[in-house]
Amino acid sequence: MKEMLQVLFVTLIWVLPIIFLTNMNKEERQKFKSEFKHPLILFGVGLIIIGYLLLHSGHILENVLIQHIGAIMMFISWLTTIIVSWKKEKTGFITSAVLILLGVLGIAAYGLMITYI
Repeated sequence: MKEMLQVLFVTLIWVLPIIFLTNMNKEERQKFKSEFKHPLILFGVGLIIIGYLLLHSGHILENVLIQHIGAIMMFISWLTTIIVSWKKEKTGFITSAVLILLGVLGIAAYGLMITYI
């Protein structure tokens, strides 16, 4: 029974966003396509969404490898977004450095959490 619920939750986690994407109207779909033609968007938004889904799928399925892959993808996305916004001068150097430090602290906390659980 437990395995069945795990598979159901993981299926819902991955299928519901796909259903929402397919139910968009033509304007929204065209805007979505034009935004995702930029590779930096894929690194920023795409990796964080897929990483988040993998992290929670690994947690539900109790698979540590999938959790680690999801956490690494989220960190890469976090780092990429910070660097790109600093390069485009949307954030200052100090703000970007603090955000990178927070990301490194988050990865360290994740590593400590995994070792003690």
